Amino acid sequence: MNTYYVILFCIGLCLLIMAYLPLASKKAKIGYTIPLLVLGVVLYLFDAPLPWPDPIWPAKETKIFTEIIVIISLMTAGLKIGFTYSLKDWKKPLLLIGVTMPLFMAIIFIISFYILNIPGPLALLLAAILAPTDPVLASELQLKDHDETKNKKADLRFTLTAEAGINDGLAFPFVFLAILWSQVNTFSEIDLWEWLSYYLVYKIVVGLLIGVVIGYVFSLSLSYFKKTHKKDILNGFTGLALTFFSYGACELLHGYGFIAVFMCGLFAQYHNNKGDTSQKHPNTTIIHFVEEIEKLLMVLWTIFFGGSIMAGILNFADWKGILFSLSLVLLWRPIFGFLALYFTHLKSTKKLAIGFFGIRGIGSIFYLSYAIAEGAFEDYQILYGIIAYTILFSVVFHGFTSHHVISYFNKRET
Repeated sequence: MNTYYVILFCIGLCLLIMAYLPLASKKAKIGYTIPLLVLGVVLYLFDAPLPWPDPIWPAKETKIFTEIIVIISLMTAGLKIGFTYSLKDWKKPLLLIGVTMPLFMAIIFIISFYILNIPGPLALLLAAILAPTDPVLASELQLKDHDETKNKKADLRFTLTAEAGINDGLAFPFVFLAILWSQVNTFSEIDLWEWLSYYLVYKIVVGLLIGVVIGYVFSLSLSYFKKTHKKDILNGFTGLALTFFSYGACELLHGYGFIAVFMCGLFAQYHNNKGDTSQKHPNTTIIHFVEEIEKLLMVLWTIFFGGSIMAGILNFADWKGILFSLSLVLLWRPIFGFLALYFTHLKSTKKLAIGFFGIRGIGSIFYLSYAIAEGAFEDYQILYGIIAYTILFSVVFHGFTSHHVISYFNKRET
C-alpha cells in the first residue's frame, strides 16, 4: 500500500469530518470530540500509516504542534468577544481566575505531593498545567460570535470563553516555577525575587502590552479605510497574521505570547465597534476562518490522542492517579467554580454549570511538553498518565452533557 496516498486519504477524511461534524454532533447532542476520539482508536487499530505517538510524541515536536493549536484558539476567543465590555462584564471570568484557578492548583499540589507521593517539582508542574480551562476543547461551549453577547443567554458562554482566553497565559509563571525547582536541589535554592519580578510580573505585563498595542493599532488603522475596503482587509488570513505576529513579537520580547494573542484578538476590531454593543459586529469572516483552522488542527490532535490512548499512555497512571483525575473533573473544579461565583447574580444552576465545564485539554499537553523540554525533571511519565486520564474524562463527561446543558438554559431564558 502506498503510504503517501493513505496519508492524503486520511487528511482529506479529516477535512470532510470537520465540515460535517459540528452539525452531526449538534443533532446527536454529543460533543464532536467523542466521535473523533473513537475514529482515532479505529484508525490506530487498523494500523493507518500516520505518525502515531508511541505512546507519546517527543516533547519538542509536541510543543510546536500544540502551541500552534492553542494560539489560534486564543485568537478565536478574543475575536469572538471583542473589546466592548466593562469591568462589570468581566467580573465573573476574573473571579474564576482569581479564586477557582489558585484553589484548583492548591488542591492538585496537595493531593499530588502528600497523597500520591509525587516529587515537589512534578507536583507543582501538574498543578500548573491542569489549572487552565482549555480554549480548544471548550470551543463548543464558547461564544459563536460577538453578536451573541447581546443575548441574555450568553452568560455561560461568555464566562467560559473569557476564562479560557485569560487563564492559559497566567498558568505559565507557575510552570516556570516548577522548571526552576527541577533545576535545583531544594525549593529554598530558587531565586524567588527573580521569579516574582521576571516570570510573574514582567512577562505578564509584556504580554498584555504587546497584545493591546498590536490589536489597538491594527484596529485604529482600519478606521482610515472605507467600509468596503475594511472587508478586504478583514479576511481570514488576517486573523492568522495577527495570531503569529502578536505571538512572535511578544515571545521575542520574552513576554507571555498566549496573553498577547488573546489581548490582540480582543482589541483587533475595537475601533469598528466604538464600544457600542448595540451595533452588529462589523465582520465575522476573520472569526470564522480562524475558527475553521482551529477545528482542523483540533480534529488531527483528537485523532492522534485516540491513537495515543491505544498505544498505552494511560498505563503511566495507577488506580490512585485515575481516581485523582476523575475527582478533578467531577469534584474539585465544579466546587471551586461554584465558590468563585457564589456572590454573583447568576442562578445556582448556572453557577454549577460554569463550574462543571472547566474542560481540560490540549493546553495541558503543551505545558507538559514545554516543561519537559526546558526543565530537568525525572520520572515524569506519571504526569502523562494523569493528564491523559483527565483529558479523557473531560472529553467524555463534558462531551455527553454540553449540548443538553446549553439546551436547558436556552429553553429557560428565551
